[in-house]
Amino acid sequence: MSELEAMSNANLDDPIDNQIASFLDPEKPRSFFLFAGAGSGKTRSLVKALNHIRNAHGRQLALRGQRVGVITYTNAACDEIKRRIDFQLLFYVSTIHSFAWELIKDFNHDIRESLRTNLRSDIEKLAKEEAKGRAGTKASITRQAQIKSKTQRLSRLDSVLNFAYNPTGENREPNSLNHSEVISICADFIANKPLMKWVLVGRFPFLLIDESQDTNKHLVDALFLTASEHEPRFALGLIGDVMQRIYADGKEKIEKSIPVSWAKPSKQLNHRCPKRVVTLINKIRAAVDTHVQVPRTDAIEGNIGLFIRPADTADRKGVEDAIREQMAVRTSDENWREREACKILTLEHHMAAKRLGFDGVFGPLYEIDAWRTGLLDGSLPATRFFTQNIQSLVESQKAGDRFAVGRIVRSNSPLLTPQALKEAPDAVDVLRQAQAGVDALMEHWKDGEPTCGQVLRCIADNELFNIPDGLKPVLQILKADSAAKSDEAETADPVTAETSALLSFLNAPFGEIDLYRRYVSGLASFDTHQGVKGLEFNRVMVIMGDAEARGFMFGYEKLFGAKAKSATDLKNAQEGKDTGIDRTRRLFYVTCSRAEKSLAIVAYTENPNAVKKYALENNWFSEGEIEIDS
Repeated sequence: MSELEAMSNANLDDPIDNQIASFLDPEKPRSFFLFAGAGSGKTRSLVKALNHIRNAHGRQLALRGQRVGVITYTNAACDEIKRRIDFQLLFYVSTIHSFAWELIKDFNHDIRESLRTNLRSDIEKLAKEEAKGRAGTKASITRQAQIKSKTQRLSRLDSVLNFAYNPTGENREPNSLNHSEVISICADFIANKPLMKWVLVGRFPFLLIDESQDTNKHLVDALFLTASEHEPRFALGLIGDVMQRIYADGKEKIEKSIPVSWAKPSKQLNHRCPKRVVTLINKIRAAVDTHVQVPRTDAIEGNIGLFIRPADTADRKGVEDAIREQMAVRTSDENWREREACKILTLEHHMAAKRLGFDGVFGPLYEIDAWRTGLLDGSLPATRFFTQNIQSLVESQKAGDRFAVGRIVRSNSPLLTPQALKEAPDAVDVLRQAQAGVDALMEHWKDGEPTCGQVLRCIADNELFNIPDGLKPVLQILKADSAAKSDEAETADPVTAETSALLSFLNAPFGEIDLYRRYVSGLASFDTHQGVKGLEFNRVMVIMGDAEARGFMFGYEKLFGAKAKSATDLKNAQEGKDTGIDRTRRLFYVTCSRAEKSLAIVAYTENPNAVKKYALENNWFSEGEIEIDS
């Protein structure tokens, strides 16, 4: 191959970048959805688009007092884009939560009335449920605590002059909004308040959203409405790929919702993966849509292998170590022998939680649909309270770092706020009280590992930190020790799924908190689709097994034809709803598409021959790439 041919292929998508530039004209903006599959260089295209706006229209927009909004999914992605555009003030680059807050933060009256309506509705609903329930049960204690908390917040609304929000903080001050409130209020204001649409369009004539398939569906719908009503003066640019949707609150089948007037450019080139991996991921997604990627002409051929093992394999670590040895021989790459030189991905979070030892914390909370996104990105208030405040305090105290302990307590404890110290008769006594609270907390480790619930009770009893509203009801259950209530009463008036999940979570050993924290921070030895989307690694091992994943939400055995589809699967597919097979296919696509050189798939199954048969019949793997041990 000549150097000219390689160069020609590397620039295959340049016409798409030029096409996008033509949509970003303030005089004739056009909304678009850019398909950007795995390894397609979408950040490069986004940066090129922003540079074009700056060079061609930057002065015009600046004179109008307008900026270009750019929404990305993570703070790391924001920082990368800002760096690559030289931190130009023409562009407002932020996460979705920061962007939503930027829009609504000056509408304090509207925020107050929105909260007032929601709180009254919640209190009325809880009061009706309490009237029907039984006194003294866990469910009753939970309802009463929620009513009290919401009533207190409702009573304080009129005294709040300005609301506050910190996208990376706890947001437990009386005037703070939580993460979900910011998104829901923003979506509601955009959808139902014409003035908010004008504010949005006036500030941002162009709004570009990366990872649009994972952006909150209610906010996306509100933005669709804005683009429709303000088409001559506003353009919405969505960048994404339906095969890489991983969060439950993203918009399902977003490509099918794109208005006919929008442009739909599609990038073709995969800059990341070797040729063999590109062929595989094209096959994986063939049942979903017609998008096909092509590898770079200068890409290596690459190497893939499917290693099928029985579901009842006991020593899975030993099996996986042996497979890495085989990959080292197959690929002539000695680094496969070094575990740390390979990226080991589990297809489902339960697998990682079980292998890493934090399933007691993770499992119960993951069963609540509305909590999954926050649990996976570390922002769920219940877990964030433990990881950010308590874990840091415990670690610092164990390490004997008095300065760190003092900083954490001063920053987070209601005992040491400036107002509390000012009102205290003796500030020294307050400091002694705070230290006594720390000492009482550490006493729990003298006889072994405490549960998360024991730690929470101690924090509350000593007023060391403010307890998040979501944990207050279950804290009351722990304090009331309502287990003495008859089983009949508890059965007649059961707790909600959310309360049950929190109680199970609080029964987990506190030591699991740090394991969970490391996992969601990407510091653990295992990772998943969620933790590595957008990243790439030379050597990737993907581990699949329904037994470890508990068959919850996903079904690898069904994807590979080893198990029949359930009646629910067939019904959801017929109705166009997301199925477990759809979710599993997407996760399989994301994990496989991380590989830059070689890829090993380890499949634990109850029917090895069926998995092999499916892989061959669908041309996912060749005979020589499959090793079966039944």
